[in-house]
Amino acid sequence: MDKGEIFRELEKDFTATFIEELMPGILHNFANPLNGIMGRSKLSQRRIEETIRKMEEKYPDAAAGMAEDLRRIKADISSVNSETEYFFDMFKDVAGKFHALVEKNDNRINISHLLAAEMRFFDFYLNFKHEIKKDIQWDKDMPEFIGNVADLSLGFWRIIRFAMTRALASSLKEFHIKTDHDSKYVNVFIKSSGEAMPAADLKNLMENLTSDSLDMNGVVEKGFLLSLLLFDKHQAKINFFSEENFSTISIGFPYRSDRIVRKEM
Repeated sequence: MDKGEIFRELEKDFTATFIEELMPGILHNFANPLNGIMGRSKLSQRRIEETIRKMEEKYPDAAAGMAEDLRRIKADISSVNSETEYFFDMFKDVAGKFHALVEKNDNRINISHLLAAEMRFFDFYLNFKHEIKKDIQWDKDMPEFIGNVADLSLGFWRIIRFAMTRALASSLKEFHIKTDHDSKYVNVFIKSSGEAMPAADLKNLMENLTSDSLDMNGVVEKGFLLSLLLFDKHQAKINFFSEENFSTISIGFPYRSDRIVRKEM
């Protein structure tokens, strides 16, 4: 084996442990100091505001003379608090994604909540965040269904990434996602700009979904097909639609009416 082959084999070993073994420890070690920073930041803001209030009461002339300086101090600590809260929200998005990927048991799933978290995670793809016009619509009265969070998180990551790639390659650079439900299914619609998928590719995808054997020859993207196959194991209803400059995939998961639980978004 040459140097490059050795490196690639070791790289595979490293990545194989990343999600289940390494990432939980990384997140745990980040969480403790981050919680400490947030707590101290909020405490500092309260102390500064209390100190300024006392100064204004006891030494009004001095406080008046330092009004601009005191205003800047209050603004600075407020900005620090806002930034730490923003950082904590991003940390939760990353932690939520990796916790979802290692969840092996079936759970109640609100697909609107799951996809809202996925879309926040996709902001870490900077070209998706800054270059693509996004339209996001969540059904806030979404029924829950029983499913595997890891399956859905990984599968939707791959499908959204597929749509993202197509949108980035188009002149319009648009991405749309929405959820809704009817009496039988909770539905997801993912629409992206770009040329419509060729009829041969669509036929190949649908044949793989309905066949007992898997044929990867000519498949538009292996990961995209595997995500659809994973959803098919959850009895998903999958359809494709094309119109001028846009392609849409709809995915519906069946649910039982006696399992409906409504939550606030």
